[in-house]
Amino acid sequence: MKSFSVITSSMVILSLSACSQVPKECSESWKKIESLSKQMGMPEDQIKAHKKEFEDSIKGLSKEDAVQACNMQSAFLNMASKQP
Repeated sequence: MKSFSVITSSMVILSLSACSQVPKECSESWKKIESLSKQMGMPEDQIKAHKKEFEDSIKGLSKEDAVQACNMQSAFLNMASKQP
């Protein structure tokens, strides 16, 4: 649960400027977040609420910032998923 809180916090911190679509990199990042959330036993309605927050925070970024943020999140999630 700690890692999900860190992920959620970093998404909120990264929302800076406007973007109209969610880039492909962010869709891939969300899939990893969703998978981790399900593994942790998070209820489906809570996952949906976090997805909305995630999309809103990404839409608040420029495309370049969104791609960079999502690439960093994916790298972090890859490391977190490999932890014992």
